[in-house]
Amino acid sequence: MVNHQISKWSAIVLSALIVFGIARAANSHYAERRSAFFESQEAERKKLGLTDWGQIKAKYPTPEVTLCHAAHVAPGGTADVIVRGKFVPGSKFLFENDAVEVLKESATTTEYHATVKVPAGIGPGYSPLHIFAAMSGIEASPPCPAVYIGGKYEWDFTTQNGWQIKLRPKGDPFPKDGSGPITTYTAQFYRSGEAKPFEMRDLNLGIEGVLYGDSYGGQLLESADSPGNPQANMEQLMKKAFDPSTSPEEREKLMQKVAEAQQAMMAKMTDPKALQQQQQEQMQKDAEFGCKSMTFNSSADPVEGRISCGQKVGTIAIKGTRRFVGP
Repeated sequence: MVNHQISKWSAIVLSALIVFGIARAANSHYAERRSAFFESQEAERKKLGLTDWGQIKAKYPTPEVTLCHAAHVAPGGTADVIVRGKFVPGSKFLFENDAVEVLKESATTTEYHATVKVPAGIGPGYSPLHIFAAMSGIEASPPCPAVYIGGKYEWDFTTQNGWQIKLRPKGDPFPKDGSGPITTYTAQFYRSGEAKPFEMRDLNLGIEGVLYGDSYGGQLLESADSPGNPQANMEQLMKKAFDPSTSPEEREKLMQKVAEAQQAMMAKMTDPKALQQQQQEQMQKDAEFGCKSMTFNSSADPVEGRISCGQKVGTIAIKGTRRFVGP
């Protein structure tokens, strides 16, 4: 009876995991490798006559991860992945992203080490490392964010309505540990024939989508670098004022401009008419621009996707190219 329950439970879990894996990674073999491991462990339990699930879990408990530091690797490069913890002999370590090739690996009861490689020409991405206990198949949760694939990328898009959008890296091209698989870009919007952007936004680009449908996506947020942004103008004045090459006389003039800008901002914040006008201008801007999010595939050329904007623009198609400009 117990053996029947274990087999039934294993079949249900296996079926659910297969469906889950297919739904999340339609183009990935990760689900297949995971299923093969579960099947092999079920066969091994039957071979050894292991039928008491409580005893199986006690002898082959959940893997414990005490150290998991994400490796950073550029396209075409290699990196070492080291994970420390408590692992029963025979535990399985699987990278979810098929682009991560394991060149060599070894495991003890306290450490896993792998040398991995990613192909040249690949876009930014990442791979969790899933760790499963032998026999029980219990997985460590959450998975270890083991590999970040990245560097400095640039995208150039043309939108359905004729705008040009340029995505440029902002700050560290790799996600910060603990922040999740997100990198930050500056999105510059140009009208046809114009040399200066009419809008700028910060794009928090999620790279997790390469695992679940071969796409990137993210939210477009107000940027301090947006044209006409009073805060941005003030920061530029401050930066120039404290530049060592700025003369004392020029510094004094700049600080006076900063003080005047601060007074003007405070006046607007306390003037009901000015606030109402500002709200009306913002509503008009949201309708005429109001771009909030964008998604696009991970191809290098062409890159295709969509951007969701305000009422007068709507959701429109984008098409362009991606290039890697350095680590």
